[in-house]
Amino acid sequence: MFKRPACVIVTSILLTATLLTVTVSGCHPVSASQAWEPIEIVSVLGPVPPFTPGGPNVEITLKNVSVEPVISLTATLEVDTAFGTSVDFTFDDVSPLNPLQPTRSTSDRLCLIGGGFSSDVSYPLTINATLRNGARFVYTNLVHIAEPPLNIWGLALAGVICALFQPHVAVLAILPIIFVYLSKSDL
Repeated sequence: MFKRPACVIVTSILLTATLLTVTVSGCHPVSASQAWEPIEIVSVLGPVPPFTPGGPNVEITLKNVSVEPVISLTATLEVDTAFGTSVDFTFDDVSPLNPLQPTRSTSDRLCLIGGGFSSDVSYPLTINATLRNGARFVYTNLVHIAEPPLNIWGLALAGVICALFQPHVAVLAILPIIFVYLSKSDL
């Protein structure tokens, strides 16, 4: 009786598995990095306006980094609120009729009623996405909720006016700018 060496058997198994993998993965060509995370977390910001006494607003922005349009997208942020320990962001603007195209972003904003967060803590964010080709993805990343960038357009305009005009003209021009800035700022 003919005996095969163990290395020949292992090599045969590996070649068969590789051939099967290449055949199956050829149905939906997706790069290895996109195979597990087709959605990139662009930002998780909070608190964002409008400010409410009920709790802080958090805004999540996600980007489609796959080669396929996304037809369904939700994100679950694990953070304590008055209603539990998680908040679902539904991204209603993403649907089979209005898919999120590759390289495009979408945002959703929710109020954490009775909740709060710390910028020093990482929170689990679970992404649940369905691509047009039927592939479904669910994965969790840790995120920090960052403060939104400061809106300084009014201060910059006031600085320009002070630099260009006489002091008495600058004072009269800056008062309405300060009023508009404060009425539109995040303060």
